[in-house]
Amino acid sequence: AEKALKNNPGIRAVIPVHIGGYICDMDRIKKSAEKYSVKVIEDAAHAFPVKYKGSSAGNLSDAGVFSFYATKTITTGEGGMVVTNSDEAAKRMKTMRLHGIDRDVWDRYNSNKKKWFYEVVEPGFKYNMTDIAAAMGIEQLKKAFVFLEKRKKTAEMYNKAFSGYDFIKLPPFSENHAWHLYTIRINEDKLKITRDEFINKMFEKGIGVSVHFIPLHIMPYYKRKYGLKPDDFPNALKKYQQTVSLPIYPDLTEEQVNRVINAVIQTGKDCSR
Repeated sequence: AEKALKNNPGIRAVIPVHIGGYICDMDRIKKSAEKYSVKVIEDAAHAFPVKYKGSSAGNLSDAGVFSFYATKTITTGEGGMVVTNSDEAAKRMKTMRLHGIDRDVWDRYNSNKKKWFYEVVEPGFKYNMTDIAAAMGIEQLKKAFVFLEKRKKTAEMYNKAFSGYDFIKLPPFSENHAWHLYTIRINEDKLKITRDEFINKMFEKGIGVSVHFIPLHIMPYYKRKYGLKPDDFPNALKKYQQTVSLPIYPDLTEEQVNRVINAVIQTGKDCSR
């Protein structure tokens, strides 16, 4: 962040991403941001509800953005949340989320002002969460730390089981980890198969796995618009070609986790160099 900010004086904000639930070094990021007078907006879509030095992820900077999509650590089915310590930013977001109207529905139907009157003060959007989705989210909130403990238990089982094998690299560990994802990296020097072949062998064993994430620069739109080639971002490409996400969600049983563990270890043993 320090180097990028120094070399690009036009930058107005930095957006650290708490990928997979692993919290960024926010002290270092905020120090650099303050030095160059830029805002910090956390992408905390994977990080709910963990804390960093006593403060909740997403509340460590100027604003934090959360996702409550169906696969996240809590869900409203679809939608998300923005938090900020700025009254000015909060007021603008409230306006822009609902057509640029200067009054929300609650105010229009629960105040002594003219109920029918409102003004469109900005060219806004329709980004409001539905009441039904919010009701689901309130119930999910009550279970958030129960879900977190279950995810942690699964991650601990994986870490313990895989720690003695050199054909995979484990995800970075932190006590304050939401474990939205559990991503391993294939060690190509130790295996005679590619990442894709590893995934196929897991599927053959009845284990559903995924990849997080596919780099944008190899997506058709960005290739077409900017003329990008896969080797233009070699680090992103290499990590993508090594990465596998294993199942991790609150309802996983110990038996199911052990099935995943055995499938990974057996595949590694069968395909070792």
